[in-house]
Amino acid sequence: MSTEASLLDAAGRLAQAEQQGDISALEQLLAPDYQGYDPSGRPQDRAGVLRGYAEGGVRMTTLRQSGLRVRVLGDTGLVAGINALRGQQGAEHFDLLLRFLDVYAWREDRWQLVASQDTRLPG
Repeated sequence: MSTEASLLDAAGRLAQAEQQGDISALEQLLAPDYQGYDPSGRPQDRAGVLRGYAEGGVRMTTLRQSGLRVRVLGDTGLVAGINALRGQQGAEHFDLLLRFLDVYAWREDRWQLVASQDTRLPG
């Protein structure tokens, strides 16, 4: 498998783990030092993301990705694209279209998400 293909595979596994609320897979894919920003600009860290899924606060019914672009620069990988998301966070339902940029690092013989930025798109 090429480096780009392995990065794309990691991005697909992340999307699947988010949709299924798979905490074990999320723990493997999110780097211990992960930092990100949600569509409202609020900072996120690994512990907060895992807690949101573990406590059932985030439940996705749909997560479709499109327009994926992958780029590998040494031990760093970039994945950009669009996520169409539907689900529930707490008592609130959401239906979002997001442009995202995820930054991965090759660590411990696997890709780990180290940073992400989501931007809400009209739709």
